[in-house]
Amino acid sequence: MDAVYILLALMGASASFITFCLMRFPHIRRARFQPAGPFSFLVSFSIAVVIFFVSVLAVYAQAVWH
Repeated sequence: MDAVYILLALMGASASFITFCLMRFPHIRRARFQPAGPFSFLVSFSIAVVIFFVSVLAVYAQAVWH
């Protein structure tokens, strides 16, 4: 069961990293979303941290539930 928690945590960390990169670097986005331009570092980092903490809470809830 510990492997499942590690995989959930890794998925959350990768999702937060991908979110940060997509928000900060617009050339990675799809063509129709590229004109929006890059978000500020603070906003990109904040949203990535929120996604990471939600994933940590999901791992914690899964551990408590079992």
